[in-house]
Amino acid sequence: MEKELFLLQEELGNYTYQPGAYRYFTIFEQKQRTISVAPFRDRVVHHALIQILEPIFECSFIYHSYATRKDKGSHKAIEQARCFLRKNRWYLKMDISKYFDNIDHGILNTLLAKRIKDPLILALCAKIIAQGGDGSRGLPIGNLTSQFWANVYLDSLDHYIKDRLRISAYLRYMDDFCLFSNDKKTLKDLVPVLTVFLDNSLGLHLKDRATLINTALHGLPFLGVRIWPALIRIRRQNLVRSLGKIRKREKEYITGHISHQRYRCSIESLIAHVKHWNTHILLVSQLCKSNPDRPRPV
Repeated sequence: MEKELFLLQEELGNYTYQPGAYRYFTIFEQKQRTISVAPFRDRVVHHALIQILEPIFECSFIYHSYATRKDKGSHKAIEQARCFLRKNRWYLKMDISKYFDNIDHGILNTLLAKRIKDPLILALCAKIIAQGGDGSRGLPIGNLTSQFWANVYLDSLDHYIKDRLRISAYLRYMDDFCLFSNDKKTLKDLVPVLTVFLDNSLGLHLKDRATLINTALHGLPFLGVRIWPALIRIRRQNLVRSLGKIRKREKEYITGHISHQRYRCSIESLIAHVKHWNTHILLVSQLCKSNPDRPRPV
């Protein structure tokens, strides 16, 4: 490993480093996604690069951007959405169509150049960006750099909403974002404004079916749960998926494909995620219903 690290350091130092080919696999969770796996040495470069870039951009990100950031995450995004629902009667939920596939390399490189002044770092970023996607567009899902750059790309949207449109009740988790108000017309008028901004400034388009204006009384579907001012429930399809994973891990353990330790950690992780919301009784009842002989959890 030490030999490989020194070789990698030398390539980066004399600017001969070239990213390797990705390995791809497909997952099916709600929708089909293609995950790109970079060679291990490239992932070392990605982590080293993000250690340099993160402090530069972190200070400019808005507070209520929650994806792939330290001390943030989906649970905090959901809790903040509930706080906004308690103070606002209406919400506007929007989602970007095929976000990672449609990130424009030229626009992303321009956004990076606004904050990074080292031409060698910019050249390395451009080389990694060009390696993924299709031609001049797209970032590979699975890279640490892709997740970070995806936040950088939509940071201009965040500041447009907060600074130009003066919407204080706003949050974003990657390409899912929500705005809150006590006036339905205010939110309705924002839809064409945000559509034009995304198209003209970032080359992105909204999912028409995912644009939703509704009241807090009907609940906000967000990040796999439905949120009310006083209650959070996991969405049924997500509960079914979690139960399916639990049964799959149980079968793998029974057939000897995984160890008891891995089985236990996996089950505890899945249950902990589900029961974080107001669904523990439902989860236990579903588990016992699927297998009456299973001991009832304490």
